Amino acid sequence: MSTSFRWDLLVKVGGSLGRGRALPPLLGALASLARHRRVLVVPGGGRFAGLVREETRRLGIGEEAAHRMALLGMDQYGLLLAALAPGAEAVPDLAAARRRARAGGLPILLASGMVMRAKGLERTFRLTSDSIAAHIAGRTRPRRFVLLKSVAGEAAPLAGRAGAARLARLGVVDPLFPALLPAPIETWVLDGRDPEALARFSPEGPRPARRSPAARRAAPPGTA
Repeated sequence: MSTSFRWDLLVKVGGSLGRGRALPPLLGALASLARHRRVLVVPGGGRFAGLVREETRRLGIGEEAAHRMALLGMDQYGLLLAALAPGAEAVPDLAAARRRARAGGLPILLASGMVMRAKGLERTFRLTSDSIAAHIAGRTRPRRFVLLKSVAGEAAPLAGRAGAARLARLGVVDPLFPALLPAPIETWVLDGRDPEALARFSPEGPRPARRSPAARRAAPPGTA
């Protein structure tokens, strides 16, 4: 990690957001933020990882091999995000991400290689894209860490690992997330379907928190 560079926002874009109409305005907002803030996007898995789960059940694929396949599913979703976001670029590592951010663009991290090389991470479906994003937050130490999901957003930052544990019990995040969440990074869980979800991080400063009127129940762990 560069000592002269710090991310303003690490944003995990949930795969469940790809099922509706939320992605285009959300990615537009992220691209706009990236012109003024250093923003790094970590993709979820969405339908790509979901297909791996289906094939694992159908064919009886071993969990470690299936998890590697699901990581590549995250990369596929990342390529989709990069294709839809103005000024975005899919990048293979943090060095390339920093170069893109310095140029005012929006880097979308294809994290499979980093995760496969990382030591100490569980290689099962308990480790979803939420925990992978938390792991990357621990490596990069951003000023703020944001999870964008198809759930009602939290009105305030999480109360550390205790707040993360509450969301894990509710199934909003996976069971490994609380232990991997780095402290004391300010962490938010926001409704990515709400066009104003990212407004509080705009250059004009934070705005009052609001919940999406269309908020629905949490998507199952691993799909958001």
